[in-house]
Amino acid sequence: MMFLVLLLVPLYSQGENDFQWTQTERGSFYYGTFPPTFTWGVGSSAYQTEGAWDKDGKGQSIWDAFTHKKGKTFMNQTADSSCDGYYKVKEDMDLLKELKVSHYRLSISWPRLIPTGIKAESVNEMGIKYYNNLINVLLENNITPVVTLYHWDLPQTLQEKFGGWQNITMITYFNDYANLCFEKFGDRVKYWITFSNPWSVAVEGYETGEHAPGLKLRGTGVYKAAHNLIKAHARVWHSYNKHWRSRQNGMIGISLTTDWGEPVDISSQKDIEAAERFVQFNFGWFANPIYNGDYPQIMKEYIGQKSAHQNLGMSRLPIFTSQEKAFIKGTSDFLGVGHFTTRYITNRNFPSTQGPSYFTDKDLMELVDPKWPEPESKWLYSVPWGFRRLLNFVKTQYGSPLVLVTENGVSEKMHCAQLCDEWRIHYLKGYINEMLKGQSEMVQKW
Repeated sequence: MMFLVLLLVPLYSQGENDFQWTQTERGSFYYGTFPPTFTWGVGSSAYQTEGAWDKDGKGQSIWDAFTHKKGKTFMNQTADSSCDGYYKVKEDMDLLKELKVSHYRLSISWPRLIPTGIKAESVNEMGIKYYNNLINVLLENNITPVVTLYHWDLPQTLQEKFGGWQNITMITYFNDYANLCFEKFGDRVKYWITFSNPWSVAVEGYETGEHAPGLKLRGTGVYKAAHNLIKAHARVWHSYNKHWRSRQNGMIGISLTTDWGEPVDISSQKDIEAAERFVQFNFGWFANPIYNGDYPQIMKEYIGQKSAHQNLGMSRLPIFTSQEKAFIKGTSDFLGVGHFTTRYITNRNFPSTQGPSYFTDKDLMELVDPKWPEPESKWLYSVPWGFRRLLNFVKTQYGSPLVLVTENGVSEKMHCAQLCDEWRIHYLKGYINEMLKGQSEMVQKW
């Protein structure tokens, strides 16, 4: 699957009084232009596009293992072949040139480089050769690679031996893998993303079990996984900063994906607070430690109170030590923002007696407006104005960071014999326009 990737490098204001979103109708169209510094790109991820799941020395990933179990995916589909991107570098370059994009976001498959996930055991030279070739071909065609280190495909061996992101040892193994990537590709790659959508890794991998590795560790494993992901991100940032930045002159950040949460009743303080919790439990969960040094206060309060009512000796939300807080804070040269849709939010109290759950910890309910256009994916409604709300939230909450919009896009509304893109065009037109509005409101120097 390909997502549109919109790269804001950097965000500049066109003038503080040019556009005030608070005084404008949500559905209004804003006519303007992006500055010359604004760049466009497209993106993919290794598991979704490469195929060749067991070729040329590649190890098995948790997604290989997950999709090969009956009943885990729709019609038991796998990405064993996928788009065959592993064999179609030239064809993909032709498509990128046809799109006239300047950036391409890709991910590296950890098990393709290190089959067991442990660098000391073995490194796959065929994997290194493949990514070297891909990066070189991109640069030969004047396309800048934006490389994600982890887009969900953990080596299966690490899951089986250590329990994956439940285990703190993943931090060391991930750091070793990242440094291998910096060593082999960092002379040409200047944009690095540690994790793509760690919320999905934690929640759908360790809470609901919808995604690999398919665990349902209600209200506990989800927070432990996120805790280790955040610390792994910081460790890799410091490794790059200490050992590679001075000679490679690159940047390293993280990509966080979230829906926007809008209060159902803007006159209700409870709904306003519930909408704030929604965004903090999704986006702030990862962004706040990186930019402010700790989990959002509202997460600590709500999870702590629920844990106490459940007669647990301590909060299910892990605690960062003072040294860890200092180590994590400031570990992002840019913030990747992924966004697809919006929800209305209202307050709802869930009794602690229902047992631990990430979803009931938030004490809120998500709603949709029946008038919102709905695509093929039932979770993805077209609500463009939520995108601008999110961009303004990022600006005010985290001190106007450099932002790369790393994911945005939509599935087809219907299946056609030929390409029918009216729905996608409508969606992208609305979201791009809201980004233009948001961009015109931001003041950011780089």
